[in-house]
Amino acid sequence: MATYINLVNELLRRLNEVEIGEADFATTKNVQSLAKDAINSSIREVLQDAQEWPFTLVTYQQTLSSGTNTYDFPSDFSKADWETFYLTNAESAYPTQLPSISYESYITEKRSTDDVAGTGGYGKPTTVYKTQSTKFGVTPPPDASYVIEYSYWKFPVDLSLSTDVCIIPDRFRHVVLDGAMMYLMHFRSNEQSAQLHSDKFKKGIKTMRRLLVDSKDYLSSTVINRMGNSFYKNSV
Repeated sequence: MATYINLVNELLRRLNEVEIGEADFATTKNVQSLAKDAINSSIREVLQDAQEWPFTLVTYQQTLSSGTNTYDFPSDFSKADWETFYLTNAESAYPTQLPSISYESYITEKRSTDDVAGTGGYGKPTTVYKTQSTKFGVTPPPDASYVIEYSYWKFPVDLSLSTDVCIIPDRFRHVVLDGAMMYLMHFRSNEQSAQLHSDKFKKGIKTMRRLLVDSKDYLSSTVINRMGNSFYKNSV
């Protein structure tokens, strides 16, 4: 993975500008500061184009508290992978996958039981549900400090230190640089060059989506039987 200073200096070389030394990275001015801003702006735009970039997927463990059924997601949370919630073997519980339900299903099917059960209704959680805020809930409320493991897509903070590592893989660093060039040309009011780099940037993001997000690595088949005839439709 490329570091912040590597990307900024590569961008400056494209512009035929003076590169930044390690000792001077925190005190840059003029075009060097604009280059630093442009790198972060480009990365943010790539990350905002899709929530499910594989390089932003992380695994997290949440320790539950007895009687507490709702929990915050981490501060860098973007989107949960609701199929990955898993109760580990903490507190002598058998490891098990936890199915998820919508908040509406929880209200209509589970909440009344949780509300009136009291401490006697606490137990090993069997289901997770989505709340209407940036939280998730478990039902029934836990009776011990169980540990739930799940995956979520994060939205990283901006690069700041020279040694900070860009989360976007190196094979797509040219996309980051094209986006940064677009922003720098806007800063310089060179709209013709900005448009040129904008086209390359958008094409690069589209390719990233095709390779990393939109492609499916499985086969599924649907068979519809109608009056003894079968119609097959395969998707890749």
